[in-house]
Amino acid sequence: MVSIGVSVLGVTELHFVNPGVKINGKYYKETLLKEELLPVVRNISEYFSFQQHNAPAHRAKETVLFCTVSAPRPIV
Repeated sequence: MVSIGVSVLGVTELHFVNPGVKINGKYYKETLLKEELLPVVRNISEYFSFQQHNAPAHRAKETVLFCTVSAPRPIV
């Protein structure tokens, strides 16, 4: 799996998930979002929103709450 942040203001590097790693809500939130994508996205702009598809890790309660709280000024 590959994750990336894309915006008109810039893009993040590609983030590769090693083969065999189980992508659950905890891994997605703690590793991909907190450690890899969110710090880079915040350096690009303070204005951002999360666009995700309906994967179980994306709709996990802990992920939804984290995304809601972590977007300081969500664009609606």
